[in-house]
Amino acid sequence: GLFAFPSSAFTMATAAAASSSSSFSPSPLGAIGGPGSSLSAGQDSCLVEMIEELKRDHRTKLLDLFDEMAGRKALLLDSTIVGPLDSMFSSSDLKDHGVTTFIKISEQPATLQDCSQMIFLMRSSRVDLIDCIARQILADEGAGHDRNYLVVFVPHKTDECIERLARSNVQANVKVAECAIHFFPLDRDVLSLELPGVLADFHVNQNPSGPYHVAQALMHLQSKFGAAPTVHVAGQAAKVVHQVISRLRKEDQTAAHSQETRRSKSLIQPGVPPCPASVKLGAAAAAEGNAGPQQQPPQQVRKPLPATLPGIDEMIILDRRVDLYSVLCSQFTYQALIDMVFGITNQSVNLGQMSWAKSKSFEHVRLSSEEALYRDIRDLHIDKIGRLLQEWAQEVSRTYAEKDNIKRASEMSEYVKQFKTAHSAHSLLEIHINLASSIRDVVHHDDYRQQLKLEDEVTAQNAPSNLMETLEDKMDDLRPFEEVMRLLCLHSLVNNGVRKKELDNAKKVALETYGFEHLLTLCNMEKVGLLRYQQGRSAWANIKQKFNLFAEEDPISYAFSGYVPLSVRLVQMTKGRGGWKGCRDTLNLLWGTPEEHKQPEVDPPEPGRPLVSLVVFIGGLTYGEMAAIRKLSETEGNRKFLVLTTEMLNAKKLFNSLRYEGAFHEDTYLTSKAKPQAAPVRSGFGFWPGGR
Repeated sequence: GLFAFPSSAFTMATAAAASSSSSFSPSPLGAIGGPGSSLSAGQDSCLVEMIEELKRDHRTKLLDLFDEMAGRKALLLDSTIVGPLDSMFSSSDLKDHGVTTFIKISEQPATLQDCSQMIFLMRSSRVDLIDCIARQILADEGAGHDRNYLVVFVPHKTDECIERLARSNVQANVKVAECAIHFFPLDRDVLSLELPGVLADFHVNQNPSGPYHVAQALMHLQSKFGAAPTVHVAGQAAKVVHQVISRLRKEDQTAAHSQETRRSKSLIQPGVPPCPASVKLGAAAAAEGNAGPQQQPPQQVRKPLPATLPGIDEMIILDRRVDLYSVLCSQFTYQALIDMVFGITNQSVNLGQMSWAKSKSFEHVRLSSEEALYRDIRDLHIDKIGRLLQEWAQEVSRTYAEKDNIKRASEMSEYVKQFKTAHSAHSLLEIHINLASSIRDVVHHDDYRQQLKLEDEVTAQNAPSNLMETLEDKMDDLRPFEEVMRLLCLHSLVNNGVRKKELDNAKKVALETYGFEHLLTLCNMEKVGLLRYQQGRSAWANIKQKFNLFAEEDPISYAFSGYVPLSVRLVQMTKGRGGWKGCRDTLNLLWGTPEEHKQPEVDPPEPGRPLVSLVVFIGGLTYGEMAAIRKLSETEGNRKFLVLTTEMLNAKKLFNSLRYEGAFHEDTYLTSKAKPQAAPVRSGFGFWPGGR
């Protein structure tokens, strides 16, 4: 079995460990955080330091912005930003800076009393929320409330947002500001930009705003920790990011040069022309003559970065489209399976549909890496979860049993500390034991095992001849849309497409089963490269061989049970023999040929300064890939990875981002556009007042 104990009762998992000893001895539970703790305290200290520095920077920016409006104020938040902000702010922080009320922005205007100031905090990408803000302001005016309004756009304001405010007739009522909050920490080594749908926006809608926001975020990161000497890019979106970064760096250098020129001119006394460089007068000429040969003026010295902060050794920017295989392949780490079965949103999981969670009031559980238990088991293969949870349960039970062995008062204080730790671990253990048991029921189900069998046959290019019929049968059985499309798209990627007759028939069955709303979904899947008609010979066999993707002996492959994610292999190859330049023929097999660039005018890092590799995923990152990157860092030993992603992704989220059902509703376009301002009523022809 997958687990060595049932999930219904915590005591059954700990009964075997309740053995007494002759004297009290400190429990390792309180000393090292649990039996699964394999990381040393300082192993990821440089990554934690970088995350904390960014959190401090973002906190200071936003709270200083709140302080500009003195007194009591209400804060209305974009619903998509509430969860990510929880990782950096608490309710007490907001109250200390005058925020008495904080609610979500909604279509219905909020009724707030005793509030003379109102702040709206929203993403600049959610332009539709400006209509809600306008309704709130107009409702306040109708109710006779005299308030000051501040609209804060994250991370930057855009012309589209300002124009929407003007069209809503409220631009004169509000003060507009921007707050460059780019990063939302998801873990000790993971930052998210919280930009969902970048893959579809860029490759389907040809919208370059996603890569532009990524470039701005990377510029901010390099301003804090220094520029990376080497930049690796793979995919079209990654190349756009690099181009924008290069342009922004040139603009910054030009602006700095112009500012220095203006500063030097401002030192000249008004009315006195500057002295030519070739003319030296009086003491200056004598001093120069005594000094010997003319010396060059000192160049501008850049302000050095604090030596205590880590630096960036390299940037690896990956377009999600380069590796769509890893999103579609099954993942087997505990965290990835939680995301697959229940869905992880803002580091939390909703368990309201589980009976055991309702009875214990565990409907909403936060999955934080600050908890030693979860940090130890999140990246474990599902087969190893049961053993580790049992060891934790035994430690908790042993701590409880040691209360009978205390004989001296001096031992009591030490035991109380251990008891508090064990008591907090008790409830966490109960949650994860039941979570793991629920996941076990899913992965042991016949339907799931059949999917794994089909997936193995497809990736091995040994799919049965009736594969398309099997997938159509699944559609007829009303299996979830993303479940069937995952296998169909994996078959298309591996074989460089699907035969025209088979694909047309599969599309017809899909539309008949799931509704015509998915017509554009199928079109978007073709545009992003997931599904297409067969075109020539497949390169999958060469890709598997050249990149050694299926290697069970490779430690990195554990997260996918034998498959090494292509994205992680690309990261690993940057430090191989010759780097990416040394394996050009192999890289040419991929979509969007990877490239390696050197950033000009980058100062070398200070001696002894810790360095990290920055890995950027444009379009999303899976939890399985994150576990594989951590394993790669552990295997190499000398490289630490800070991962930046636009969002956390799985197969279900990928297909949902490609859905566009709104186009089939007649009133969508009409209601999304703001009402035009009414033209003034004129009499006559308008040439003069009161004319005809």
